[in-house]
Amino acid sequence: MLSARGCKPVAGVSLVESLIVVAVSAMVMAAGAPAFGRWVRDLEVRSSAGALLAALQAARTEAVTRNADVRLALGDVQGRTGWVLSCVRVSAQCPATIRRQPVSIGGRVRWGAASATVMPGFDAVLAAGAGLPGNVGFDAVGAAPSVAAGTDIARIDVTHADSTVARRLVVLVSGLGRVRVCDPAVDSGHPEHCH
Repeated sequence: MLSARGCKPVAGVSLVESLIVVAVSAMVMAAGAPAFGRWVRDLEVRSSAGALLAALQAARTEAVTRNADVRLALGDVQGRTGWVLSCVRVSAQCPATIRRQPVSIGGRVRWGAASATVMPGFDAVLAAGAGLPGNVGFDAVGAAPSVAAGTDIARIDVTHADSTVARRLVVLVSGLGRVRVCDPAVDSGHPEHCH
């Protein structure tokens, strides 16, 4: 583009070019916003499932380390995330409360639980707060005998309250005390498949 005075080129971007860039950017943002929102919800679910897995593993470790029975209690009937790790029999070596994660009042992730005796198939979603309050207990060798007996929680579904299409993850506890996170939406050959 030439300036009004002669042959000197003028550097810069015209108003029309700027408006085109703004319009294209707005279309890209509008198309990506729903996907970004789902990604954030999926990330919140994954983070909560990971934190719950860590709490269950810590409970098992505490039981073995203290050579005592410990219990991880999930106590919110609305399914909001939070737990208390405590000793079953309080002593000088094993306090009433070892650790605690306060219930998340503002969080949108929800938990629903079931024992082995009433656990539905993985295609069925456990409703937020189902089976709660409930416990997972570990003995001094790290096993979870009450899970095997069907009286303690064996499955916890981690979902998002704002979306039915957000990822759902499942935390499983075996009678041997093994804890893992699985994804019911992945194929059977995938390592995170629920079975």
